[in-house]
Parts: sequence; structure tokens; C-alpha cells
Amino acid sequence: MGVILYGWYIDMKIQNLNLKNFRNYNKLDISFNDKLNIIIGNNAQGKTNILEAIYYLSITKPISINNDKSIIMRDKEGTSISTVVVDKDSSNKLTVNVTSNGKKLLINSNEIKKHSDFIGKLKVILFTPDSLGIIKEGPGNRRRFLNIEISQLYVRYINILNEFNVILKQRNEYLKIIREGNYNKEYMNILNEKFISLSIDIYKYRKKFIDLLNRYIGSIFKDISSYEGLSLRYITNIDLSDMNNIEKVLMEKIDAGFNREVIYGSTLIGPHRDDFSFILEDNDLLLYGSQGQLKMAVLALKLAEIEVFKDICGENPVILLDDLFSELDINKRNKVINYLNKDMQTIITTTDLSNVDEEYINNSYIFEIENGAVIYKNYD
Repeated sequence: MGVILYGWYIDMKIQNLNLKNFRNYNKLDISFNDKLNIIIGNNAQGKTNILEAIYYLSITKPISINNDKSIIMRDKEGTSISTVVVDKDSSNKLTVNVTSNGKKLLINSNEIKKHSDFIGKLKVILFTPDSLGIIKEGPGNRRRFLNIEISQLYVRYINILNEFNVILKQRNEYLKIIREGNYNKEYMNILNEKFISLSIDIYKYRKKFIDLLNRYIGSIFKDISSYEGLSLRYITNIDLSDMNNIEKVLMEKIDAGFNREVIYGSTLIGPHRDDFSFILEDNDLLLYGSQGQLKMAVLALKLAEIEVFKDICGENPVILLDDLFSELDINKRNKVINYLNKDMQTIITTTDLSNVDEEYINNSYIFEIENGAVIYKNYD
């Protein structure tokens, strides 16, 4: 992991990307610039697949479909993805091999059994046109966003979340048993005690992450869109205003809703019901914002994440921007690019270079893609 040295942030970078039988790539070996990389090509040629491969090496999951088999090239038995990640202190080769039987994670050729020991070795922030779903889709999508981003920052969060999901499943199953007339109060108390402990940890991590985002998102949104007053509002079904008494508050809430939970056979209180909203001048942006404001709010969120990653880890993540240029007019596009740290490794996909500022082109690696073939272009 990088560190802060004499006030400067150390940037995480990937040197290359090697693919075998990944999506539409039979074989690919590509090396990246430490700063800006632009991947150009028509739609459905494989631009986004390169970003997805990098993203997969970060969180061990595809971008949108939670199905590992979907990344394997058609009629092939498996796929391999690897990269070399470099920061100030280390250089590590990350590899993921996926077959129909599962996946194997390796760091420097050593197999890693626990995903929590692999996730976060490569930290990325991804923006795609589908990122608008963070605002427009349901609470599950926003919880998924929180879980993925926080997991890159804290190994412990991954373990807590996995344990919470196990306890939640057990508790739901036991509520159904109680509904059938079988009730062991002592066993329920054990489940509740563990459920509450894990819930509190999750609340604390999520609240801290959202509080940190709120340090930056308002000023960033103003810089890139000229609108003031954007913030995030963390929505829970318990009161988090007094974190010192959260255990008591949660227990009282669970006790009060116990009969209702038995009727439904489901846990109705807890972080698995969390949500957050985008607030612009005290109004819910989803209800009152324009399409343009929604796009810029999500971009502001992603840019704010960069600052949060730096605060927590002391390093810039790798930035992946899919089809950014087509999503924004040239003025907003250049504002966003100007906002990015010039020393931060950024990989951008686009269908057209004609509206890209020449300064960016001259200081970038340009890759042209057609039918899964990648050609490096030197525009210097």
C-alpha cells in the first residue's frame, strides 16, 4: 500500500493487463501509461471489456452481472486475467483464473484462499453509463455500491459483511420456525446478540464512509456543474445520532418489532435495509433533479471517492472511465478531466477523439480497438 511522503500522495498504478479467453479477447497483452490512457473504438469492439478485466482484478466480480461464467469467452473452458500492480512499497502480480468449477486467486503465483486477502490489492474507481443506477435504481444497488467501495478500503469490513449475511440468513430461517410454533428464547437471544454486534460494525463503517464523501462531494459538484448544495443522506431504520447508545437503540427496535418479524418470517431491522439519497438544496435529487444533474452528481460521487481513498490509504486509486466523453458535453467533459490529478493513472474509453482536447491526446497512450484487436497509436 502506498504512503504519504513529505505531503505528497503515492499513486497506485497497473503496469499491464494480460487476458486469455476473456469476453471477446482470445489473448491480449497491453501495457499502460502511468498517467492517462485512452481506448478508442466503435461500440461492441471490446473497450469496456478491458475496464471490466481490471475491475475484476480489484473486486473479483464482473461489473454488472454477478455471474463469473459470463466473462469466459464462448466455447472456452476458462479465462485468465492478470496484471502487475505497483505502488511505492511493492510490486505484485495479481491473477484470477476462472472456470466453470470456480475461480482461483493468486498473488505472485501464490494461491489466496480468502477473497478478503485479495480484494483491495488493486484499488479502482469505476464510472460507466450504468453508474447512473446508483441514483435511479433501488436501495439494493446503493448498498452494493457501499459494500464494494468500503471493501476496497477495509479488509475487516469484508469479513464482517460475510459473517453478517450468514447470521441474517440463520435469523430469517429461525423466524420462520418460530412462526410455526417452535421457539427457543435462548437461541434467539444468541442470534440477536451476534446480529446486533455485526450490524453496529457495518453502520459505523458506512456512516464513516458517507461522512467522508460529504466532505468533498458538495465542492466537487459545484466545480463541475456550477450547482451548489449537494450532499448524501444516510438512511437507516434506526437512529444513528448517538453512536454511544446504538446497541441499546437497536435492541429496543428489534424487541419492539419481534412479533411483526415473526409474522413476515424476515428480519425487518438492520443494515440490510440501508439506503442513501442525493440531496440538492434540501431536495431529493432523484425526484427533482434533471438528467444532467443526476449524471454530474454521480461523477461528483466518484471524484469524491478519490479524495476519500487518499485520506484512508494515502494513495490515489486507478481511475476507470467508460464512455465518459459521450455522456458529457465538451465543457463538462474537460472540467472533469481537469479535476483529475495529472499524476493519477486514468483509463478512459471513447468512440471518438475529435472532441478531446489535443493537450490530453499528446500526453496519453492511445489504443485503438477493432474486433478484440488492440493497436497502440503514438500521437506525439
